[in-house]
Amino acid sequence: MTNTVQKVWRFLDNNPSIKREMKRGLINTSALARYIINKWKISADQDAVISAIRRYRLDIYTDVFDNAYKILSQTVNISTKSNLAEISLIKDDEVQELLPKIFSIIKYVQGDVLRVTQANESIRLLIDEKNMEKVIDMFPKKKIISKEKGLAEINIYIHPQMQTTPGILATIANELAINDINIVEFMTCPPEMICVVKKDDLLRASRVLYKLCESN
Repeated sequence: MTNTVQKVWRFLDNNPSIKREMKRGLINTSALARYIINKWKISADQDAVISAIRRYRLDIYTDVFDNAYKILSQTVNISTKSNLAEISLIKDDEVQELLPKIFSIIKYVQGDVLRVTQANESIRLLIDEKNMEKVIDMFPKKKIISKEKGLAEINIYIHPQMQTTPGILATIANELAINDINIVEFMTCPPEMICVVKKDDLLRASRVLYKLCESN
């Protein structure tokens, strides 16, 4: 495979919104070739780039994403919650010992939120803003990496098939991205998929996802 073909295919792999419109027949191949040449600074003539575009296996994209859209249309329910905050902590023994104390603050019966995710070096807590200062006071300042208010979450109550269907997360992320909405964090806890966004983006994000899950 030539270097030009590799670059063109990599560009298309990373731009699902373009592939979606290619599938619909709404993309002018010559215009797309010129765009790719300018965007990637490819030292190849337009005909070579057009040839690479036409050789791209769009049928693979079609099968995967058509199925993802079909499964998303079977979403059970979507709900939202705003006024959330996120705290990132250093992951060590001291923090681990303090974490269970958070449960004395969180009131699940009253609808309080507590989402805990961990990576190799950090632990992230998603909680209600009203509980933020209480939780922060439980940990030494040197253990707190960052903190952020003004977040919201969208809970997508999924159809069981979503857990084993390729392309679900990519489809959701793409729809939000093309609407200029950043995903702060994404987590799954079946039967829910939870998308965290800025509170200012919540209304637009929820509209996008409602449309995505109901219009297919």
